[in-house]
Amino acid sequence: MHDNAGGAIVMDNAARAQQRLVSKGYAIAVDGNFGGKSYAALMSFVGDQREVNQLRTDLGKAAAKHFPGVGLDTPLRIAHALAQQSVETGGFSKMVESLNYSQAGLRATFSAKRISDADCQRLGRKPGGAPLSPAAQEKIANIVYGGAFGKEQLGNDQPGDGWKYRGRGAKQTTGRSNYNDVKQVTGIDVIGNPDQLADPDNGMRAACIFWQKKNCNRFADKDDIVGLTKAVNGGTNGLPERKAALVRAKAILL
Repeated sequence: MHDNAGGAIVMDNAARAQQRLVSKGYAIAVDGNFGGKSYAALMSFVGDQREVNQLRTDLGKAAAKHFPGVGLDTPLRIAHALAQQSVETGGFSKMVESLNYSQAGLRATFSAKRISDADCQRLGRKPGGAPLSPAAQEKIANIVYGGAFGKEQLGNDQPGDGWKYRGRGAKQTTGRSNYNDVKQVTGIDVIGNPDQLADPDNGMRAACIFWQKKNCNRFADKDDIVGLTKAVNGGTNGLPERKAALVRAKAILL
């Protein structure tokens, strides 16, 4: 049975990568045809997930479909892309950003220029407290993705843009300007209806648009995870987790 779900990528050592996934317990064909099913299994492993669920199945098809168009066609490039996406999506388990931050998590994630200590204490989840409500998360988003930073870095120039254009998709595309890039390339009105980026195919395509815009292959080719993380995330948030995901990706692909 050939793996042609979502298309397939001609990749060096594809059959070897498939065999390694089979040895990890994933039920895929070893035929050298690295398509959607192989990608879904790979995403599950890179994300440290046992189950190849529906979301990862859909994302696998989308990766096989959209990766070739942005030069994601070598084992090293694919390893880096999936490692970044894995951390951005919580192991390929969510398509919409959660802002359910604890007080300490807010302070550790965002600089004092983005959110004050007082707002971290006021809005963050209290120790032992219940998950933050959507209304509370909305307030956080409009602070950390708003203001001067949001306008300059993300194009968020309207009230509520921080929440409206919070992270979605495989890369967690964030900000009005990045959403507008997707609209210009695809014709999909993600400005008017941002939730369309929560669709796995749209969300993966958006990730690829950003990858190409930032010329991320140059970092992957140099195996420069720090430079790549800064390009993808704007800083080095989650760098240890990204390194761990990259190790898992390389264990299969390289």
